[in-house]
Amino acid sequence: MMQKFVYLIINKLGCFLCLCFLSLVVNAQDTDIKITEEPVMAQESSSWTTLKKVWHEDIQFHGFFSQGLFHTSGNNVYGNSKNSVSAGLTELGVNVSYQALNNLSFAVQGLYRRAGESTGDWGEASLDYAFFDYTFFNSSAVRMGLRGGRVKNPWGFYNETRDVASTHPTIFLPLVYFDRSRALFLSLDGGQVYADHNSSVGNFSYKLNFGLMNADDDELLMAVTFDPTVSGQLKGEPSLVTQLAYESTGGLYAIAFSYAHANVSYTPGNTLDPYTGLQLKFNSFILSTQYNGEKFSLVGEYALQWNQFAGITLIRPDSEPISEYWYVQAGYRILDNLQVTLRYDSSVQDIHDRSGRTFHQQTGLPAHLMFTKDIVVGLRWDITPAWMVRAEYQRVHGASVVSGLDNTNIPERARDWNIYALQVAYRF
Repeated sequence: MMQKFVYLIINKLGCFLCLCFLSLVVNAQDTDIKITEEPVMAQESSSWTTLKKVWHEDIQFHGFFSQGLFHTSGNNVYGNSKNSVSAGLTELGVNVSYQALNNLSFAVQGLYRRAGESTGDWGEASLDYAFFDYTFFNSSAVRMGLRGGRVKNPWGFYNETRDVASTHPTIFLPLVYFDRSRALFLSLDGGQVYADHNSSVGNFSYKLNFGLMNADDDELLMAVTFDPTVSGQLKGEPSLVTQLAYESTGGLYAIAFSYAHANVSYTPGNTLDPYTGLQLKFNSFILSTQYNGEKFSLVGEYALQWNQFAGITLIRPDSEPISEYWYVQAGYRILDNLQVTLRYDSSVQDIHDRSGRTFHQQTGLPAHLMFTKDIVVGLRWDITPAWMVRAEYQRVHGASVVSGLDNTNIPERARDWNIYALQVAYRF
């Protein structure tokens, strides 16, 4: 497991380290030119000092680790948690960034993740992000640039840092962050244009991502087809994600509007695959607002998603359901390192069938597969700036966001159930 992770890091970092080395050579050559009149020993000492300075100031390593424990009634989360205890969520990430020039930098992060049946008992290692960042305009008020490679998608407040547990408000992210289709919205392979503007009334930022999303996800395929026997794979097509955000001076208020247009096709598993021709399109927006007081915080996000499922009329007719997600979340800081959070969350798969009655009549499957509403109570303790422990309880009504891989018996999925969760996290 760890050997696989280390192999991936070494393999994917190859090009990045080459670029680092070339940049170091350039810096060293510049240094040599400046000290050609100094004695040889002085030149060597100066070069070594410069290289050491470059290493410490321009290259940075960071990482994080988290482990969760879950006990549930009714449905499983992250493995076999129903009437048992599951330790099925583990996340480990290591990232490195290099400031090659004043306006050019590189960043890469490898991620190991074990998340129930979606990754298997041994988990999966992946390249979380890897990109260059080139700033082509920079002044005291405005910065504009390009990023290319695998870049994170700017979706809502938490998507870009969703792998780092300490950046979450709770152990489980709000339902608007699509845990079942996490891979699709996490990042894309392509490019990003960005611009930041700092003004006397606050900071504005804009990002536009364009490229191929990662749709090869069994959990997403299961959520779309409700068929555990489906044998093909989903494939990302050219898509875009964009966000306009504002944060007041000091960060007291924040607001963001994000929009995504995702295209997904299907690669059949064999010549008789009944899902041949399946085409998916998602058009989504999310409006995010946040108040951050010294003791009290309040966050609300609202999203609508227009879905298009087409090309498999032999199994079911083309459809265009509209999904709705929203939540309201309050946090109160009891002590500087102790915070309690309360959240109400809602998810509806089709706003024209909120109760799931029509879905049940058409498919015979439980109506509660079409909605989820939950109340979340969480407590966070930051033991040190690096270590954090959290406890959480959820009362859940509905099963629209339940993992299909952890709960393969679809008719047996429970409507009303509980989640008890603990998590420990470390970052450096």
